[in-house]
Parts: sequence; structure tokens; C-alpha cells
Amino acid sequence: MPSISPETVVVRRTETLAAPVDDDLVMLDTRRSRYFGLDRIGRRVWDLLEEPRSVDALCAKLEGEFDVDAETCRTDVLAFLEQLSEAELIEIR
Repeated sequence: MPSISPETVVVRRTETLAAPVDDDLVMLDTRRSRYFGLDRIGRRVWDLLEEPRSVDALCAKLEGEFDVDAETCRTDVLAFLEQLSEAELIEIR
């Protein structure tokens, strides 16, 4: 599995079904019949990954929307994307 860096471009997989529940998002990976839940920030990341984006571009967008510094955002987003990658919910380009 390729490593994710700030320059890596990622996009969400289209096979995943998602439905909002309040501020959260419930997702079903139809390929593996597995459910996932995301909080409001994870939901925002998922929404932004509808189109391919680099991790740097993703963080720049999130920093403008949330009260987070660049280093914390990059660290947290990279860790989150690694989890999504391990669950095969995103594609690395």
C-alpha cells in the first residue's frame, strides 16, 4: 500500500454509499459490506474528497474552515487518510 504524503493526491471511492445523520456521516462500503461512521470533520474531509485533491490542498481548505494550525491539520489529516486507505475507502493517485 503506497504511503500518503502531503503531495499525495487522493479521492474517495465511488462504491461507498453515504448518508448524513445530524452532523455525522454513516457509510457503507458496498464491495465489502462494512459500515463506517464519521464525525463532522471526517464528514467534511469525505465531502472534499469527491474530487481528487492533494493532501496539502485538502489541509489548506480545512485550515480556512476550522480553527486549526497547519501542522496539526496535516498530522491529523494524514493519519485519517491512512485509516481510509487501509479500509480501502479512498484511491491514491
